[in-house]
Amino acid sequence: MISRFEWYIAFRYLLSRKKHRFTSFISGMAILGVTIGVCALIVVISVMSGFQKELREKLLGINAHVIVQKMGGPITNYEEVMREIKGLRLKKQGLSSLFDRLRGKGEVRVEDALPTVVLQGLISSGEGQSGVVLRGVPGKDAQRFFNKVKLRQGSFLELGEGSNNIIIGWRMAKNLGLTKGDKVTVILPQGRATIVGFLPRIKTLTIAGIFETGLYEFDSSLAFIPLTLAQSLADIKGVSNIEVRLSDPFYAGKFSKLLAEKLGFPYWVIDWRTMNASLFSALKLEKAAMFVILTLIIVVAAFNIVAALIMLVGEKKADIAILKAIGASDRSILQIFMLTGFLLGVTGIILGVFFGLALCFFIDRYPIIKLPGDVYFVETLPVLVDFFDISLIAISAIILALLATVYPARQAAKLPPAEVLRYG
Repeated sequence: MISRFEWYIAFRYLLSRKKHRFTSFISGMAILGVTIGVCALIVVISVMSGFQKELREKLLGINAHVIVQKMGGPITNYEEVMREIKGLRLKKQGLSSLFDRLRGKGEVRVEDALPTVVLQGLISSGEGQSGVVLRGVPGKDAQRFFNKVKLRQGSFLELGEGSNNIIIGWRMAKNLGLTKGDKVTVILPQGRATIVGFLPRIKTLTIAGIFETGLYEFDSSLAFIPLTLAQSLADIKGVSNIEVRLSDPFYAGKFSKLLAEKLGFPYWVIDWRTMNASLFSALKLEKAAMFVILTLIIVVAAFNIVAALIMLVGEKKADIAILKAIGASDRSILQIFMLTGFLLGVTGIILGVFFGLALCFFIDRYPIIKLPGDVYFVETLPVLVDFFDISLIAISAIILALLATVYPARQAAKLPPAEVLRYG
């Protein structure tokens, strides 16, 4: 237990340094170093969390949470399978879902299901050619399913049954010089053998809309066509995928396992985390690496705390001897100097958290840093302040500050008062 006496002496040693300006300078550098380290760590981790959030939202805006496929061929009875999927429920378990259960959101349900046919081919116009991934969707259902996809022109409703329309990404439209109403030729490898050889399947379509997801890969190579047209081009009666959206995408992994058990063989179920596992693992690893690297700034600042305390112990030898002579124990001296170093560290941590949060707010409020969208999938630095990350940074910095005080404080506690007073 730390007494008021020890707190009082620690504050006196921290604040009363008018005769020892160099020690005060070293202490100021220690505080500044911790401040810069904590501030930099908060800003970088918040920006990386923002990148993860933006990427996740953009991916889930255009992709399903769960995809159901059938091994060996298309899903012919997809309407029946969709009814089974929509009736499935998953109860949330564990402490992390307690708040959701209290709000009446204790189960994961299917919000929507969409049958799709996926084809790969080539799209051609007067300006050139480009590879394309065609997703055949029912227009009315797609309008609801892709409600977070930004449509620059047109509407998914124009992908009605019997139409020959196509909706393409804005980068593809820009590269090929296309706009709404233009004609394009789609060339598919699915074709037929003739007496003159194998002929690919060719279809002329009309641009009915242009969409934007914010992700370069989708905006430059993805297109939507009517489901019936895709079935005709692929020469199948069913669908290749059933795409599912959940009320809580973070339970997609558990839900996909439950759905796989319900549907059984030969159905195959995959969730969005599994589909993008390598991408999110790379981001997570990069975030952890940046945390370790930037923590080294705080480690360097902790050495300044060590230097400041060693110099303080040298200056206060006489004081330490007098304190021991009037009854202060070695433990009390140890706690006094650990408190002094701890206060130096905490001052830097508080300032670092304040300036870090202020800088995050400024970056989020005034996006002055511009990024190339085709490289970073966002045009400005995204910021997401996660208070768990902030707490982890602050606790790590406090631990480093406490460790930095141990050696100088032990040296102060070991000083023999008789020798110091005799030769001091």
